[in-house]
Amino acid sequence: MSSPSRETASTFELTYFDLQGFGAPIRTIFAINGTKVTNIVPADWAAEKPLTPFGVMPLLKETSVDGKSTIHLAESDAIDRYLVKKFGMAGDNVFEENIINSYVSNTNSLQLRIFMKYYTVRDPALKTAFVEDILGYIDIWIKSNERQLVANGSNGHYVGNKLTIADVKAAYMVDLIRSLKEDAITEESTPALLKVKTTVDSIPSLVAWRATEEHEAYSEHNFSLFGYK
Repeated sequence: MSSPSRETASTFELTYFDLQGFGAPIRTIFAINGTKVTNIVPADWAAEKPLTPFGVMPLLKETSVDGKSTIHLAESDAIDRYLVKKFGMAGDNVFEENIINSYVSNTNSLQLRIFMKYYTVRDPALKTAFVEDILGYIDIWIKSNERQLVANGSNGHYVGNKLTIADVKAAYMVDLIRSLKEDAITEESTPALLKVKTTVDSIPSLVAWRATEEHEAYSEHNFSLFGYK
C-alpha cells in the first residue's frame, strides 16, 4: 500500500470557493509543479460546513496512486506546508526551512489582517480608514522582505537560488498590496520584491494554468467581490 504523504503522483481534490483568496497559493503550488488537481466548489457550503474539521476552507483530499490510502487536510497554512515539503519547495535544510517559515508566517498574518479588516468590510468610510491604518504594517512587511531578498542576492528567491513557498506567497502579496496602494511597490523602491514576482509569474506551467478558463473565472469572481484579481 503506497503512502500519500510520500507520493507526488497522487490524486488531489481541493475544495474552496470559486475565487482566489486563500486557495490561490495552493492552486499555484500545484500549477508550478505541473500537478493536476480537481477543484471542487461546494454546492451548499452552509450544509457542508459543520461536517468539516474546523468549519473553514480550503480543504484538501489526497488519494494514493493505488487508490488504497486517502488523507484529508484542513487549514490553508497546513496544506501549504504539507505540499511544499512534498514538492521540494520548503528549503534544502532546517535552517532554510525556518527562514522560509518565518517570512511565510509574517506574510500570512498581513494577508489575514487585510482580508478581515478591508475586503470583508462594505462601508467605504471604514475601508478608507483601514487603508490608512494598515499602511504601517505594509511598510514593515515591504522593508523586511526587501532586506532579506537583497541579502540573498536579489535573485528572485528568499533563500539560495531555488523556488520556495516564500517566493510564491510574496508574489501573491505584491498583488494584494498593490490593490490597496498601487505605488507601494515599484521597480525603483523595491526591485528585489518585484524580481520575486516576475520570477514566479514567468514559470511556464503557472503561465499555462493562468491562461485556463477555470483560472480566469476565479479571477473574475474575485474581482467582482473584492476589486482585484
